[in-house]
Amino acid sequence: MKKYGWFLLMSFLLISIQTAYAGDEHGHSASKTPTTIANQQNDKHGDEGLIEISPEGQQAAGIKTETLKAKSLPIYISAPGEAIPNKDLTAIVTPRIQAQVIQRLVKIGDHVKQGQPLVRLSSVDMAKAQAELLLAQKEWLRVKQLGKQAVSAKRYQTAEIAYQQAYSKLLAYGMTRQQIEAFLKSNDPTKANGEFTLLARRGGTIFSADFAEGQMIEPGNTLYKIVDETSLWVDAKLSNGESAKIEKGAKAIVQTAHHELAAEVLQVHHKLDETTRTRVVRLNVPNPKDQLHPGEFVTCLIQTGETQPVLAVHRTTLMRTPDGDQAIYIEVKPNHFQAQEVQVTKKIGPWRVIKGLKPGVRIVTKGAFFVHSESLKSGFSTHNH
Repeated sequence: MKKYGWFLLMSFLLISIQTAYAGDEHGHSASKTPTTIANQQNDKHGDEGLIEISPEGQQAAGIKTETLKAKSLPIYISAPGEAIPNKDLTAIVTPRIQAQVIQRLVKIGDHVKQGQPLVRLSSVDMAKAQAELLLAQKEWLRVKQLGKQAVSAKRYQTAEIAYQQAYSKLLAYGMTRQQIEAFLKSNDPTKANGEFTLLARRGGTIFSADFAEGQMIEPGNTLYKIVDETSLWVDAKLSNGESAKIEKGAKAIVQTAHHELAAEVLQVHHKLDETTRTRVVRLNVPNPKDQLHPGEFVTCLIQTGETQPVLAVHRTTLMRTPDGDQAIYIEVKPNHFQAQEVQVTKKIGPWRVIKGLKPGVRIVTKGAFFVHSESLKSGFSTHNH
């Protein structure tokens, strides 16, 4: 009996010591927990996942906040469209006389510069014209050397006119002045073989080259089509009622699968398509980064001149959450931020119409990426109340 009582006493003392030691360890560990910029989760559910950033930290990170309120944004009409070459920046390469293709120097897809050789041709008509120029030059040089005192005025004038006409004929047939001067400088009758080279009239991309070496080409037949893609047109198709709201010069946005490009209304066609009963609105689209190509189908957003009040934020305000949703960082209390999941219901240029927040809350409009990175490092989840 005494042994049993002694055993109970020792057990009680041991349990008391372990409990005291555990409490001391817990207090010691808690005292070591540092206070960081990204706060740990608080006991209150409303403060869960708060990110605290000091005023100095916000200034250094470029963080700006503003009160969320409705914005008056332009009303856009959405319409399908197709990119086409800008005809003002398109050149057709064609012979002016019947000729045979000797050599193709470029192919479809090649980027060419202005003045670059494209194709070598041979023509019977060109050979005759070249020979005529050599003869006319020879007579003109002889007459000039003799002088007006030694020859009659009629012969002098006739020789001069014949030379100018022969020179102009080669220009009309497709040779450039530089090519003609090099031909005359050689003073070689064997060079009057009818061969000549067509050059690119402008820089751009070769879009068509439907001919073969050895083929006879008639005057006016297209050899090459060169398109400068730094500026393209987009033909959007709108209903008669919608097109009536569009004016020349109106701003627009062209959306591709991967890009958005600024555009401007160039023309509103007057004639309706007899089949679709739609009207073409032509847009001019600067394309310096080669993000759009002829033949590509796009979505066009065209301003109507009217506005509407909407709850919208700039696209840079939105952050992507780990689960793929979109969120905005709100300032719950001074210097404390929290991610709030929202839904984007519409895109209006760089603006995104949202729901999931009420007007009046303060949101991070600049520096959201910094706040987002702090949140990710802390492992906080996005709220969706």
